[in-house]
Amino acid sequence: MLCERLEKGIVVFDGAMGTRLQERGLKAGHPPDEWNISHPEEVLAVHISYVEAGSDMIQTNTFGSNRLQLKRHGLEDRIKIINQKAVQIAKEALRENVLLASSIGPLGEFLEPFGDLTKEKARDTFREQMEILREEGITIFHLETFSSLQEALIAAEVALELKAEIIVSLTFQKRGDGTFTTLMGETPQRVSFTLQDLPVAAIGSNCGTGIHEMLFLVQELRKHYQEGFISCKPNAGIPRVEGDKILYTETPQDFAQVTQELIKVPVNIIGGCCGTTAEHIKAIRKTVDDYSASKRS
Repeated sequence: MLCERLEKGIVVFDGAMGTRLQERGLKAGHPPDEWNISHPEEVLAVHISYVEAGSDMIQTNTFGSNRLQLKRHGLEDRIKIINQKAVQIAKEALRENVLLASSIGPLGEFLEPFGDLTKEKARDTFREQMEILREEGITIFHLETFSSLQEALIAAEVALELKAEIIVSLTFQKRGDGTFTTLMGETPQRVSFTLQDLPVAAIGSNCGTGIHEMLFLVQELRKHYQEGFISCKPNAGIPRVEGDKILYTETPQDFAQVTQELIKVPVNIIGGCCGTTAEHIKAIRKTVDDYSASKRS
């Protein structure tokens, strides 16, 4: 389904969920996933805003809906209903030809030998969440914001066993020498080489950087991942704290400008992460549509 769509052209993904819910009253430290139960109308409104902005694909509000993350908030016993409700809400926002993926985030613990999380426990935890989502009809997983390639590979293995299409997305940070690596020190080159033999729909990067730095990152990925599809969901810039507010300064105009360059890389899936709004997605949509129209003329 996703791969077939990608063969036809660029897929516009959705934007942020957590920061959008914060604008609607979500308190700092409260899990956005819980709002699938307590504030479903707010989650639905965010989904609808992205569909109306022109997203070809949206994702469920399930980034932290695995047992280990939910346990930190005393919600582990509600894992099934939180994931089920997330899918039900997102399906209400769908229109014809809009795809639905599920967000799968990292477990929030370091794998052995850097932490106490075993590979077996990680695999079981991912499987529990993914099986719930598959039972609700989800066939696309966006494995996003992973800072450990090893953990991303465990999640990918489970998703592929469940016969799902997957996007594997790592988060990179800029180092003092100007290069980018994951928290665990993995370079875009290593990520590309490691993932290129897996039957994934796309690889890519999200969060961690704004769209200008994301352009450099995906260029590095493309150098070493020449045949497959590449995805990116940048933040609306690096967040800046002013008083009690966190500000993201990259505008929809910034996204429109850099999207022109992302298309040339080429990048195949373009959306937004923290700080992005429906206006950022509209800007991406118009840029992609203008490019498509120019190709036809």
